[in-house]
Amino acid sequence: MRRSAWGAGFAFEAATAALRAAADELPDQPVLLMTQTANKRSLKLAARLGFRPISTFEDYGAEQTLCTAPLSMFRI
Repeated sequence: MRRSAWGAGFAFEAATAALRAAADELPDQPVLLMTQTANKRSLKLAARLGFRPISTFEDYGAEQTLCTAPLSMFRI
């Protein structure tokens, strides 16, 4: 996305729509999300979506945070 669109909620809306569609098909499954720990905006989006961090580890030359959320929480 263009930088001018950052912070407008588009990523939240797109992620919510994708997670709701997945929840209709696999409601009992967990979702894993990985992002660089230094990427505070991604971690903030993950938290807003309901993901909780469960661990950190080194990969791709940087610390990563692994988060999870149950798909069932995205069912309408």
